[in-house]
Amino acid sequence: MLLIARHGQTNWNLARRWQSRSDIPLNAMGEKQAKALADHLRDAPCKPRRLICSPLLRAKTTAQILGATLSLDVEVDARLTELDLGEWEGKFEVDLRAEDSDFYDRWRSEGFLLPPPGGESLKDVADRLEPLVAEIQAFSGDVLIVGHQGANMAFKAVLTGCFSAACLDGFRQDNDEIDMWELSPARSVRKIKATVDP
Repeated sequence: MLLIARHGQTNWNLARRWQSRSDIPLNAMGEKQAKALADHLRDAPCKPRRLICSPLLRAKTTAQILGATLSLDVEVDARLTELDLGEWEGKFEVDLRAEDSDFYDRWRSEGFLLPPPGGESLKDVADRLEPLVAEIQAFSGDVLIVGHQGANMAFKAVLTGCFSAACLDGFRQDNDEIDMWELSPARSVRKIKATVDP
C-alpha cells in the first residue's frame, strides 16, 4: 500500500498565494491538520515501513508530525520538491488571472501540463519522479510519502500512466488529505480526510 499525503496548510495556501520553491512553514491550522492525519493513520490497517518527504519545510514538518506518531524516521528526497512556478512564485491567484486570464485558466484546467513562465510543467516533475516511483513499487512494504499538490499529482500520473485533464483533476488533494493507493495495478482505494475545526 502507498499513502500519498499533502502537507498541511500554510498562510500562503490560505491567502491563495502560489508557493512552490518558497520555503513557507505550516501555520497553526496546518499543524492541526498534520496531527489529525497522524491520529487517523495510527488506527489505519496499513502500517508504513518508510516515510519519505519533500525537503521543503511545510512537507518536512508534516512528515515529522506523522513520523512521531508512527515511530518512523523521515527520509528527505529532493525529487518530491514542488513543481517550480517560475515567475508566478509568490503571486496571488487573483493577480495572475488579471494579468492573463486565458493562459492562467488553461494552465489550471489542464492540470499544470503547461509550464508557467520560467517554471516547470507537470511532465517535467513526472520525469524526475519516475525513478522514485519505481523504487517504491519495488519496495516490499507500505510506504508513506508527504509532498505537494503538483508533485503529488505528477506522482499519481506516473503510477497510472494517465496525464489527461480528467485524471489530473482527480489527483488533486486538499491540505488535510491522504490518498491510499494499491500498486498492482495502481489504483486509488481510499481517501483519508482529517477535517479540523478552525
